Amino acid sequence: MIKVLEIGGFSAGYFGRLFAQHGATVVRVDQGNSHCPWVSEKSNDAYLHANKYCVEAANPVQLSGLADEADVVVCEAETADELADLGFDEWATKIKVAITPFGRTGPKRNWQATPATLLAMGGYTHIIGDPERAPLTLPGYYVEFQTATMAFAAAAATFFSKQSDVIDISMLESVLSLTQFTSIRWHCAGQIRERHGNDFYFMVPSNLYRTSDSSWIYISIVPNFWDGFCVFLDRPELLVDPRFETNDLRIINREQLYELAGSIIGTLSVSECVERAERARIPFGVAQTLTEVLEDRHLAERDFWQPIEIEGESVHMPRGAYQMHGRAPTPARPQTLIANHRFPGSGQ
Repeated sequence: MIKVLEIGGFSAGYFGRLFAQHGATVVRVDQGNSHCPWVSEKSNDAYLHANKYCVEAANPVQLSGLADEADVVVCEAETADELADLGFDEWATKIKVAITPFGRTGPKRNWQATPATLLAMGGYTHIIGDPERAPLTLPGYYVEFQTATMAFAAAAATFFSKQSDVIDISMLESVLSLTQFTSIRWHCAGQIRERHGNDFYFMVPSNLYRTSDSSWIYISIVPNFWDGFCVFLDRPELLVDPRFETNDLRIINREQLYELAGSIIGTLSVSECVERAERARIPFGVAQTLTEVLEDRHLAERDFWQPIEIEGESVHMPRGAYQMHGRAPTPARPQTLIANHRFPGSGQ
């Protein structure tokens, strides 16, 4: 059984969640610094901290004892110096994971940051939103969760290869590493991405469309799916239309193509669009309400939602993005408070 100590906010919490999902014993140090602006505290605790044990406000001596007993410790801090002040460098844990905005080294190691500023520095803000309006940022915990996913992969690989290491994860570098398409457009084509609203711009006709019953669908058409898109529109003559024969030509004539596509899709209901998209085998999505997501048949078939009892009330919680074949999902329970500042079952 892997023993994981979790110290920090949302990024450390998601790191611990991924380990808890795989049966690890996770002890979370509650520092009271995880104010959740997007959802209720109860919802946040159910999602991030189910199947964990919790220690309230451990002091440095207790932290050191817990860290030394763990196989993996993750510590999320606002600066490199704050991480050092917690005693991170002195802990004897074989695998130590540091999560900070800018990493433990370099001239920006003690800069202050928020997810919004990190997304701006990483280039995301520059490309999100309508071209003539203020830029947008990503909601929720994209920065924290993506960083935690990389940290989890590195820590798990280190553990299962029976190695010891200190893993230094920078949130800025995490979001920068996820901008593959932006980087490729620059290095391979010399093109700088800009804000174009829902239009993917370099791949036409990828855009958001409104249906006859006021639903919204998004269709993403890379060149390999152009034939299927013509089938979807029931306009096979577009295959030989000289305005749209290549993606470069479709970019030049984008306005004409979007007007044509919108006029056809606007006469179809969302169910008709779904049926056509499945028949044509094109990348396709429906903008759903939260209720529709919860009732989605595909997610239900794959047992995506796990029930968990919180204060006598049953709620549905996402189990994770993948399943291990032949391994049943671990039943979820609320986090458990432990008062002895030791891993349960450690015998200490």
